[in-house]
Order: sequence, then structure tokens, then C-alpha cells
Amino acid sequence: SFTLTLTPLFSLHRSANSKLSDHPQQIFHSNPSNPNFSSTMEEALELARAKDTKERMAGVEHLHQLLEASSKPLTSSEVTSLVDTCLDLLKDNNFRVSQGGLQALASAAVLAGDHLKIHFNALVPAAVERLGDGKQPVRDAARRLLITLMEVSSPTIIVERAGSYAWEHKSWRVREEFARTVTSAINLFASTELPLQRAILPPILHMLNDPNHSVRDAAISCIEEMYT
Repeated sequence: SFTLTLTPLFSLHRSANSKLSDHPQQIFHSNPSNPNFSSTMEEALELARAKDTKERMAGVEHLHQLLEASSKPLTSSEVTSLVDTCLDLLKDNNFRVSQGGLQALASAAVLAGDHLKIHFNALVPAAVERLGDGKQPVRDAARRLLITLMEVSSPTIIVERAGSYAWEHKSWRVREEFARTVTSAINLFASTELPLQRAILPPILHMLNDPNHSVRDAAISCIEEMYT
């Protein structure tokens, strides 16, 4: 086994309602393969729920690092706790917290197995909404999460579920970024996932008439990916 030692990027502030703030260093020294991983992850989740922005940033960063370093499958209760916390983080006013929540969810998806599927109805539309974020790093993280969900489940199912929110979304940015997402999906999965292009082609052709030129350009790139 190995020891993962992380140093938080942000100093942790004392908080009367957070026991972690009295001993913040405890959550930054852990071995993801040992039996204490669950309690360490719960401590990171608790810090990510803190009122102080810097504490949330440190908590979500550590959560992401823990999940990235771990190969231990997550339990159903761990997945539920993580998803519930991260869905709240996606709506955070600080874009780094929102970005970190998306990254943590993508890392968790690899470890969650079938436990994640019951959360798709909440996860997929939440990721789609972040495709319209004002910050490009958040949009990139949202696209990566959707691609990861495709990898661990079915690309066609995720495209269809996300598309029900994204293809006609009121935000042109969401429409553009979703076109970019499905372009990546075609590149990654089309050779092994035969129904994928059939699910994408009608709405992507419709996008050629989108009033926003960036959306039209993204649609053209997607069609080129299909036929080149």
C-alpha cells in the first residue's frame, strides 16, 4: 500500500459548527486502500459542505484527490452521500467549487459500479446545466463528466437522456457544448456503439438551423466527425 499525502491549497478557517476545522490536517493524510478510506471520504464531504468558501474548496479538492487515488469500489451509501453533496456543490457561486464537484463525480463514477445508475435522473440534467456555465473550466468538467457516464454505462442512453434537456435548451452555450460533447462521444464510441449515431443525427441536423452561429459551427463539426 502507499500513503497519499496532500497539502491543501487553501488555509482552513475555524468554524464553530465544523469539528474538522479544529484538526484540518487530519483529512489530508490518508491511504485510500485502507479501511479508513470511508471515514476519510466522509470527512472530506463534510468539509465540502462547510459554509466557508475556502473550506469547501479544500474539501472538494481533497475529495477529488482521494477518489482519483483509490481503486476501492464505493458502496451504495457512499455513492448516495457523495452524489447528494456534489449536486449541491455544482450550484456553488464559486466556480472552482462547482468544477471540483464535477471532477469528483467523474472520478466517483469509475468506482461506483451499478450504484450510480439510480442517480442518473439527477446527475445528467445537473451536468447539462453546467455546460452553460460562464467559466470554461466548469464547462469542460461537465463535458468530461458526461463522457465518463457514457464510459461506465451506455453512450446512447446518456446521450438520449442528456439530449432531452440539451438539444433545445434555452442557453445557446448549453447547446453548443452538448454538440461538442456528442462529437467527442462519436470519436470515442461510434465504432462499438452502433445506435449512437442514429440517436445523434436528427437533432444535430436540426442544429444547423440554430440562430446562434457557435451552435451551428459545433453542429457542422459533429457531422464532419460522423462522416470522416
